[in-house]
Amino acid sequence: MKTILITSLAILFSACTTPHIQNNDNILEITMKDKSLIKGTGKLIYENRVNLVDIDIQQKVYLMENGSVLTYEDAPVSTGYVYSYGMKRTVGIIFPQYNYDLIDTKGNLFFFKLTNKTDTQYMILENMNKKRIKFVYGLSQKLFESIYDNLVKEQKMTESIESHQKSILEDKTLYIKSKWNVKNIILDTIITKTGGMSNPRM
Repeated sequence: MKTILITSLAILFSACTTPHIQNNDNILEITMKDKSLIKGTGKLIYENRVNLVDIDIQQKVYLMENGSVLTYEDAPVSTGYVYSYGMKRTVGIIFPQYNYDLIDTKGNLFFFKLTNKTDTQYMILENMNKKRIKFVYGLSQKLFESIYDNLVKEQKMTESIESHQKSILEDKTLYIKSKWNVKNIILDTIITKTGGMSNPRM
């Protein structure tokens, strides 16, 4: 597997910019003021694309040096379309097997906790004007709370984050928790044409 550098926790925020999740040249990062708070070395262990009508979803799974696994998804819509709903309802459609709790927001970043009877996922989502959403999940609770405290509560970030990942699943597709399918388009009407139906806020 190709070894890559993954900046799991760098954060970008200033008066003229908002936080961003980025994935360029196999560098995965959440940035703020171009300052890298935590870096880790990892590798891409799974990659997939889901092509729906007017949504093109890119999915990548990274194995970090400390043994943790992060999943990144990028879902832009076609020109002339937007996501129909607010991010809470959108997450409910994309992750139907989970109960979802919006912890808080900061600019265009949304902090979610997803739970069901067997699993808990901590996720950070970026909403890019309802025309593109990106999200990273698989974060440990400690790592998630450290990012949240730094960005939302403006508290100092924990210097060292330990992984609780003990083993890697043989079937890497199991790290993809989203459920993108044709139903999202036809029945859930997850996207709409610009100037079409009114868009609920939540």
